[in-house]
Amino acid sequence: IPVYLFGNTSVLSVCKIGLLANLSRKLGVSVTYFWGKYYLPIPRDDKCLCVRGLPLNLPFIKDPTDEDVNKWHNNYCNEVRRLFDKYKEKVPMYKDKTLFID
Repeated sequence: IPVYLFGNTSVLSVCKIGLLANLSRKLGVSVTYFWGKYYLPIPRDDKCLCVRGLPLNLPFIKDPTDEDVNKWHNNYCNEVRRLFDKYKEKVPMYKDKTLFID
């Protein structure tokens, strides 16, 4: 079941520059300082909204082809986009945003 969480990136801030950021890039894992309320690792009181989509009814495919994988991945992405577009107005910082799935 596709799920989208609005606001999760605003409850904590992450150090994106400096020594820890460079180390994180080199190691390929996040080694960084994060903070929220009062510059502590406590989430801010920003509004978050979790929305759940429709079940995809994904069938069991013993040996899926690339076409099978692409079809179901596309169905998943379409449902996430639908969720985003349907509920983004409920969280003010998202109302003018466009979801990008790479």
